[in-house]
Amino acid sequence: MEQEFKWDAFPSLQDVVLLWALDQGADSAKITEMDAQYFDTDQNELAEEKTALRLRRENETSVCCLKLRGTEAAESGLHAHEEYECPASCLTEGLAALADAGAPIALCSRLRALPLAETCRITFSRYTVMMRQDGMSAELAFDYGKMSANGRTAPLCEIELEHKSGPEEAFRALGQEIAQEFGLRPQPLSKLARARML
Repeated sequence: MEQEFKWDAFPSLQDVVLLWALDQGADSAKITEMDAQYFDTDQNELAEEKTALRLRRENETSVCCLKLRGTEAAESGLHAHEEYECPASCLTEGLAALADAGAPIALCSRLRALPLAETCRITFSRYTVMMRQDGMSAELAFDYGKMSANGRTAPLCEIELEHKSGPEEAFRALGQEIAQEFGLRPQPLSKLARARML
């Protein structure tokens, strides 16, 4: 189960939080260029089932990802969901390999039979640093780019904190500390949900 905090931001706020994280001993920042395509049927069957299927290029690597939505706490911005991913150059290749990555076999088989098409696209730059505290590690990410769907576009600017390992209590405490320190506003919706609204 993946857990992450998600907050709205703007570029200058991202800069301030990044400098703070580096002062706290976070690893040096790295940048990844992301280009994510999301897929669904004409009847939006995946959206109705709170399922997300994407093919994302991360610099020179292409990855297929399946997310099964769990809980979202709008008040804190904490999201939790199942996530499975595998290397794949195309959606067909990804759907054939996702079961080996732990995704439900029956769901993968059903998705392969559906008439899937791209519904939206999200392109952004992601700066990340790894933070460690009380035996816990979490990735702090700064995303900046745009979302597009149905011929419309909208800007993307947010901050995420994703739990990687160690005590969940320490992760939640760090998330609350960052939010309070900078007055961050929780973002209750995923990137996909916001792109779909276009």
